[in-house]
Amino acid sequence: MGRPRQFDESNLLDVAIEQFWSKGFDDTSVDDVSRIANVGNGSIYAAYGSKRGLFLAAFTRYCDRRAAFVRETVLAAPGSARTAILTLLRAIVDDCAAQPHRRGCLMINSVAALGGRIPEVAEIGARTTAAMEDAVAERLRRVAPVGDHKAIAVLSAHIILVSQGLIQLSRLHASVHRLHEIAEASLGTLPTAWADRIDAEPRKAHAR
Repeated sequence: MGRPRQFDESNLLDVAIEQFWSKGFDDTSVDDVSRIANVGNGSIYAAYGSKRGLFLAAFTRYCDRRAAFVRETVLAAPGSARTAILTLLRAIVDDCAAQPHRRGCLMINSVAALGGRIPEVAEIGARTTAAMEDAVAERLRRVAPVGDHKAIAVLSAHIILVSQGLIQLSRLHASVHRLHEIAEASLGTLPTAWADRIDAEPRKAHAR
């Protein structure tokens, strides 16, 4: 068994997330993370091997949180499927607006900048996006006709695509009002036959 790590890994990875998110992979050094987290360079290299290894650990932590955020938000939202999707999109817009300098999403930013250089980034991004789509699909299936799996999968992918587009528009400093308008307009893709049916028993998300 390896030696236990002599530092607070959660804090270190949170510091790394903030640095990579704000400055990007290329402009962030292990020294930056080491200094802010108060963890020696040697300990970081022993644990993660390289800046790339540290980034991938931080990136995975961030992406897991984002998938959990989507899952918890959409599955716990009361009311109809339409209301649940609007709740999700509004939560994403509000989260974007709260970010320093409208920095967007570490996952989307990193896939664009590093997906071709670091294959694991694209793989983690794809896995995270699939988890988000699965959460939306689970919510829609509560009220959608049984057996309409392909249509639900496509619709769920579309909703997550809209959410990622809102994040990108936020980076371009679109107003919060404008982002909310776009979120509401996107609800027109939901089928009128069942999207307004009320889910009588909204459930909390359960970790898988």
